[in-house]
Amino acid sequence: MKKTPVVIVGAGPCGLAAACGLRRRGIEVTVLDSSAEPGSGSRAILLWPPVLEMLAELGVLPEAEQQGYRPRALCYHTHRDRTIRLPLDEINGALVLRQERTSRLLEAALVKLGGRVERSVRISEVISGPDSVRVKAEGPNGEPLQYEADWLIGSDGAHSTVRKQLGIEFVGTEFSRAFALAEGQVDGDFAREDAHYYVTPAGVLVVIALPGGEVRVSGALDEGETMSLEAVQRLLDRRGPGGLRISQPSQLKTFGVPHRVAATMRVGRCFLAGDSAHVHSPAGGQGLSLGMQDVRNLVWKLAGVIHGQLAPTILDSYSPERTAAARQVVQAIHGLTKQTLYPPMALRLRNALLHLLHRAGRLRDILLPSLSGRHVHYPDVLLGESSGTGKRPRRAGPLPAPGMQIPAWVPKAEGEGLNGFRLISVGPQDSTLARRAPTLVSGSPALATHHHLVQAEEGFLLLRPDDYVAASGQTLAQLEQVCQRLAHVVQPHVATARTGTG
Repeated sequence: MKKTPVVIVGAGPCGLAAACGLRRRGIEVTVLDSSAEPGSGSRAILLWPPVLEMLAELGVLPEAEQQGYRPRALCYHTHRDRTIRLPLDEINGALVLRQERTSRLLEAALVKLGGRVERSVRISEVISGPDSVRVKAEGPNGEPLQYEADWLIGSDGAHSTVRKQLGIEFVGTEFSRAFALAEGQVDGDFAREDAHYYVTPAGVLVVIALPGGEVRVSGALDEGETMSLEAVQRLLDRRGPGGLRISQPSQLKTFGVPHRVAATMRVGRCFLAGDSAHVHSPAGGQGLSLGMQDVRNLVWKLAGVIHGQLAPTILDSYSPERTAAARQVVQAIHGLTKQTLYPPMALRLRNALLHLLHRAGRLRDILLPSLSGRHVHYPDVLLGESSGTGKRPRRAGPLPAPGMQIPAWVPKAEGEGLNGFRLISVGPQDSTLARRAPTLVSGSPALATHHHLVQAEEGFLLLRPDDYVAASGQTLAQLEQVCQRLAHVVQPHVATARTGTG
């Protein structure tokens, strides 16, 4: 039986990112995947900021940008001669890159960190005990394999064996319509530097150029239509700009659209991340973003517990936070997908509203932060006493509330990785908070690093390593209470797993 601190089941982008994140923190991981070869195909192609931030942290973003391209804008064509063009910037921009490329970059990074993927290993049983997790599997030649780990991360896709073994319900619904996805050569005139969404009364169609010259075309098939190159061409003719011809397809398939979220993302020492925990339609390209945020949430907590730097109770926050985030995103995507199936009159009304918001200058501020993941928020469960319902937390005066993402005016953390909490005090240079904050967070170990920003109003933000707000307030008494709660999280503990430097 092989013993290891962490077993990761599934070597897609999320599993590989989790493995890299843990290896960078000196933790040995065993990555198991049922496939004999790395995954192929484009799949998730729009990498929004949550994915790009993770790739940057793992040191592979420059190479990803070399292999992909950044669309200049999202174009919503409500008629063949009416277009709403929303330029993308550094804050809300995306990268177009085939998922197979993303996976290969992450696997190469894992190898550089001293890790590897054990392939052709099929999981048959997961037994989560009080002190360890046991995994039974079948090897490449059918030989029985066994692993014992302190922790397990299941990132093995929508049909997750780990989820099923843990008895976790996968709650949701599925659209009855079939959606077409084709990739190939497309001749004709359209701006290949932009991502195009044709949302005319004839129906919805997505056209996005891929690195290397191919183009992705997708949309709901008409009732009773079967998938074929001719069917895709009819979609282009009826819903597209006219004059586009698709040929030489490398992909030609249909897919269903389930919208499901796991009832919980943790059972004992086992966690779910990525598609094993939530699935939804590809509308808006949110799937990989959601999964990478799972990874970013989990890795710093798990690494801190393994190294004895964080109390094990911090892991109790993972499932409430990430199931709340998944429900927010899946609910929004469900509504967006329903719009693609609207009848013509409803689409005309929807388009009129889009143009009204665009003329008022509000559409960009509503749509782009949502697509780029800026609206996701957590219940206040890390240091607070939230019920975990996922309702938007209340602000502390002008400061963002616990569970919200850090505001743009807060400087980024210096150095590499997600290493600890940061306390940001704001106010006059000689304010009471500015003087007392360094003392309150000092100690062995230090609760947080401290940085003061000179502003007119006084207050504080306690920032988590994953760029979410852990706590906020405006008075010294509030800060003292926060530091008392933080002291129950950040304190020396006996390490709970074997570690290695890689």
